[in-house]
Amino acid sequence: MYPSIFSNVIKGRDPEEAAAKTRELGLRSVQFVPAEVSVGFGFDAETSGYSRDFGRWAAAYRANDIEICAIAGYVNLLHHDGARRAQNIDAFKRFLHDMAGIGVTLISTETGSLATTGDWHDDPANRTPEAWDALKAVLADLVAVAEREDVTILIEPYVVNVCYRPELGVRMLREIDSPHLRLCMDPTNFFSNAEARPELVAATMRAGFEAEGEDFRLAHAKDVTPPAPGAAVPGLPGPGQGMLDYPLYLDLLSAAGYDGPLVIEHLTEAEVPAALEFVSGQIRLHESAR
Repeated sequence: MYPSIFSNVIKGRDPEEAAAKTRELGLRSVQFVPAEVSVGFGFDAETSGYSRDFGRWAAAYRANDIEICAIAGYVNLLHHDGARRAQNIDAFKRFLHDMAGIGVTLISTETGSLATTGDWHDDPANRTPEAWDALKAVLADLVAVAEREDVTILIEPYVVNVCYRPELGVRMLREIDSPHLRLCMDPTNFFSNAEARPELVAATMRAGFEAEGEDFRLAHAKDVTPPAPGAAVPGLPGPGQGMLDYPLYLDLLSAAGYDGPLVIEHLTEAEVPAALEFVSGQIRLHESAR
């Protein structure tokens, strides 16, 4: 395993500067975040002047010996506004086409929310059969495009979305039944407020891994903290800032046969050196113990 990072964490006036800064920080891998994407949680960058040319970004990273391990395609596929939903789906289809053109085969995304207050907010409607059927129809349409482009969509269960438990992500895979739909592993997403307690961390992680099995193709690296007073969900800071059991995480990844990138997210650019040292150190400890 090796560290990677959401590309929009590291800012630059253009792709060339951003790629050069990424390499200077010691990274050799990114998950590319297109300008249209909203990763939420206060970690979105100003992208009005960013190039939307996947080819230019790929060339800039390639010139710095940096792989693009995947695309971060986080657009709300079930936006409550029909016109905005259609825009998001169209953007995602463009991602599928453009990523194939630069040789990237994986794209991760959320499983949608009908909340009117925000893309990453919960709503009782997300847990209805109607929301499930709507998401399934959207994903089936996108998977058909992914099959033509020979790329794979990775859905990422999270407690506020339609697939709010890892078991539901697996259920969606089984119902659509395509090798071009798999999962993105992120154990911090498994934690509800009730589960975000130190004594429940290991059990929650193990249960999520047991549910997802070997159906994931990419792994993220952030952290989880107990919810702030009045918060609807636990905190999700960068890696090393919470209570996720990283030695256990790496053990579970290895046991599932995963040996790819650990994509660092949910942090500022100033926090990158410490996060990179933490993740790299955990990987070294894990490898030395094998």
